[in-house]
Amino acid sequence: MSRIEDSLEKAVKLRTASAPAIRKEPLPPDFSRSYYEDREKQPHLRDYLDILIRRKWIVIIFLVSVVITGTIATLLMKPLYKATTTIQLGSGKAEIVTFKDVYKVGGDLETQYEILNSKNLAERVVTRLSSMNLEEGGEKISIGDVKEGLEIEPIKKTDLVSVNFIAQSPEVAAYIANTVADEYVNFRQESKLKPSQLGGIRLRKEVEDIRGKLEASEKQLNEYVAKSNFVFTRNDKDYENLLAQKYSALDQELNKVTAERISTEAIYEEVKKSGIDYNVVLEKPIIQSLMRDYIKLESEYSNLLMIHKPEYPKMLQLKDQIETIKKRIEIEEQNIINTLHSDYQLALKKEKLLSSAIAKLRLDVTSLQKDMIQFQILKREVETNRTMYDTLLQRLKEVDISTTLTESDVQILDKAQVPKSPFKPQKAYNIALSLLFGIFGGVFLAFFVEYFDNTIKTDADIERISRLPVIGRIPISKTNTKELINDVSNDDLAFSEAFRSISTGMQFSNTSRLPKPILITSPMTQEGKSTISANIAKSLINSQRKGIIIDADLRRPDIHVLYNLDNSTGLSSYLTGESKFDALIKKSPHPGLDVITAGPIPPNPSELLDSSQMRELIDALSAAYDYIIIDSAPVLGMSDSLVLSTISEGVILVVKAQNTPLDALTQTHKALTNINANTVGVILNGVDIKSGYAYSSYYNSPYLSDNKKSEKLL
Repeated sequence: MSRIEDSLEKAVKLRTASAPAIRKEPLPPDFSRSYYEDREKQPHLRDYLDILIRRKWIVIIFLVSVVITGTIATLLMKPLYKATTTIQLGSGKAEIVTFKDVYKVGGDLETQYEILNSKNLAERVVTRLSSMNLEEGGEKISIGDVKEGLEIEPIKKTDLVSVNFIAQSPEVAAYIANTVADEYVNFRQESKLKPSQLGGIRLRKEVEDIRGKLEASEKQLNEYVAKSNFVFTRNDKDYENLLAQKYSALDQELNKVTAERISTEAIYEEVKKSGIDYNVVLEKPIIQSLMRDYIKLESEYSNLLMIHKPEYPKMLQLKDQIETIKKRIEIEEQNIINTLHSDYQLALKKEKLLSSAIAKLRLDVTSLQKDMIQFQILKREVETNRTMYDTLLQRLKEVDISTTLTESDVQILDKAQVPKSPFKPQKAYNIALSLLFGIFGGVFLAFFVEYFDNTIKTDADIERISRLPVIGRIPISKTNTKELINDVSNDDLAFSEAFRSISTGMQFSNTSRLPKPILITSPMTQEGKSTISANIAKSLINSQRKGIIIDADLRRPDIHVLYNLDNSTGLSSYLTGESKFDALIKKSPHPGLDVITAGPIPPNPSELLDSSQMRELIDALSAAYDYIIIDSAPVLGMSDSLVLSTISEGVILVVKAQNTPLDALTQTHKALTNINANTVGVILNGVDIKSGYAYSSYYNSPYLSDNKKSEKLL
C-alpha cells in the first residue's frame, strides 16, 4: 500500500474515532455578500455605447444587408418619369346667369382633389387614351395604371394644384398628365352644363305641359262663353257683359220715363182742375196771344161802354170779337189739355213697357250672374296657366342662355412637358437613405436584442441580481480545452492568467488557510464548470503543495475526459462499496494534482452524495491534501450540489456570459441561501475580450506578454 493510501486510512480512522466533522468556517468579508454595496447604477452614455460595441455585428450585418438590398433594388428598378401639369381650380370669374335654383356646382378644393383622384375621371382618361392607342410598356393603359401613376399635389395657400403622372415613358407621362387636366376641365364644363341641360329638358317638358293646360283652359272658357251667349264689348280685364250694360241703360231710361210720366200726370191733373189759370197753359204762346187780344178787346169794350150803350153796333162788334177770342181760348185750352193727356198716356205706356223690359232683363241678369261665377273660375284658371307658362318660358330662356354662355372656372396654367431625366430611382438618395435606415435600424435592433436578452453579460448583472462578488472572468480561448489543461507549453496567455488571478484571490481570501473543500457548480448545464474546476485545480499547484479534484457530477461527468483517465471505477463505485481506495485516486498530467473520477453513472446520485461514506471521504481527503476541488452537477433541477454544499467550506458558482439567464442565477443563489451554503462568489465564464462586456484592454496589456516571456526564461 502506498504512502497516500496509508495516510487516507489513518485519517479516516482518526476522524471516525475522535475527530469532529469538518466545521465550515465563514469566510472574511472579502468573499461575503457584504462585498457588494447595494447601490443602483445610473445609466450613462457609456452604457449605451457599450451596448453598441457589444452588438456591433448586429448593427454591421443589418447595415450591410440594408445597403446591399437597397442598392440592388435601386439598380434593378426601372426608371420612372414624372410630368407635371399645373391647373387653377377657381378662376374668380362671376356667374353670367343668376338662375341658381336650376343647378349648382360644388367648388370646394377638397372636393376637386377627390374628383381629380376619382375612378370616373380615370375612366374618361383611359377612354381617350384608347382612341389614341397609347400604350405603356407594351400594354394598354388601364384605370388602375392611371390611378396608380397619378399624384395630386395642392400648392399651399393657393387654389393651384399640380397634376403629376409617373410612367416609364417620358412621352406617356407628359401626355397622360395633360390628358388628365383636359378631361378634368371637360368634366367641370359638363358638370356646369349638364344640370342646365337637364334643367332645360325638364323645363321644356313643363312648358309643354302647361301650354297644353293653358290651351285646354282657354278652349273651355271660349266654349263656355259661346254657350252662355256672352258678348263682350272689349277685351278688358273685367270682361263687361253687354247685357249688364243694357240693363243699366234701361234702368236709367225707366227712371227717366217714370219721372216724365209723373210730371206729365201732375200737369195734366192740375190743368184739368185749374184750366187756363194754370201756368203751363198760360205759358203757351197762343194762349198768351189770345189773352192779350182778349184783354185788349175787353179794355176797349169797357172804354166804349162809357160812351156807348151795349147795343151800339161797335159795342156789339167788340162783344162778338171778345166772345170769339174767348171761344178760341177755350178751344186752345182744351187742345192743351188733350195734348197733356196724350203725353201722360204716352209716358204711362212707355213706363209700362220699360218696366216690363227691365223685369225681363232682370231675369236675364240674374241668370248671367250665375253663369259669371263659372266664367270667373274658368277665367282664373286661364290666367293661372298663362302666368305659369310665362314664368317657365322665361326660365327656359335663361337656361338656354346660361348653357350657351357658361364659361369654365378651371384654367390650365402650365401644360406638362416631356421630362428629360427620370424621376425615380434617385440612386444617390436611395443609397443614402438605405445607409441611414441601416444605421438607425441596426442601432434599434441592437437595443431591441439587448432589451430582450435576459442572459448574464457583465459583472454588474451578477452583482445586481445576486449581490455576490465576481471573483474571476474567464475569456474565450481558441485553444482546445484539453490542451489548455494537460499541456503547459500551449497555455493560452489570457486564459491562464485569468485562473492565476482567481487562484491568487482564493489564497489571500483567508489569512489562515485556503477554503477546503471548495464546491464548484453552476445554475445550468453547458456553462464550463468542469473545465474551470480543472483549471483552478491546475493553477493552485504553483502555490499549494498538493491538491485533488473530485468529479462529483454523477450524471454527466467530464473530468476523466479532460485528463484522459479511465472512468471504469471512481467516486460512484467507491460510495457503493464496489471499489476501494486502490482504484479511487488517479494521477493527473500535472505533478502534485490527483483526480477522483466520477465512475459509472449510478441510478441514485443524490443518495450517494448525501451518504456518510461521502462525508468520511471528504474528511480524509482534507487531512491528506492542501486543497480539494469538487466538480458537481448543476443546481437547478437536481439536489446533488445542494447536498455537497453542506460539506463544503465554500461554493463557487460558474455562469456563462450571454448564456446563463438572470433568473437561473437568482434561483440558484436563492436555493443555496435557503440551506445556508457559503457562496464565495461567481466566476463569469466565456467572456469575449473583444466585446464590450470584458476589460479587453487588460487582456491585451503588454504586462501579460512580459509575464509570459519571464515564464519562458524560467
